[in-house]
Amino acid sequence: MVGRQHRRLQPGRRRIRRWQGAGGAVAGVLVAAVAVVSLVILLPLSVSTRAAVRNITLVARDMAFYVEGGTVPNPTIRLAAGEEVRFVLRNLDPGITHNLAIEGWELETAYLDGDASATLRVHVPDQPGNQTYVCVPHRGMMRGVIEVVAGNRR
Repeated sequence: MVGRQHRRLQPGRRRIRRWQGAGGAVAGVLVAAVAVVSLVILLPLSVSTRAAVRNITLVARDMAFYVEGGTVPNPTIRLAAGEEVRFVLRNLDPGITHNLAIEGWELETAYLDGDASATLRVHVPDQPGNQTYVCVPHRGMMRGVIEVVAGNRR
């Protein structure tokens, strides 16, 4: 016979399988403990604690800002202190250049030709108060107020 060898057990000796007996029970408990510890460590890493970014779309039309779908020109925008906001400016005034600037926070979009859009991401300051937003070239007509309030009110 070539290639196959059998070991014979000596009389009085038993073959112990790998996962049987006290050693196997200890190994099983160790594997379970490692799995539980891994879940406890990794699960918090997979859950995001960051607040969602709030999207506000402003439309520039007829020489005024409007919240998308709204009818009030240059509305007051209420933001919660500390929240993350993404302003999207859409210029629907053909032939007129607009932008969005929050000058007290030193933020502004690029100047946009008609039918263009730009995004401005803002981390709202933690202190409540008011801030003016404007279209720089038309600040006399296109201006509104951002009201920063404490807490989660909008």
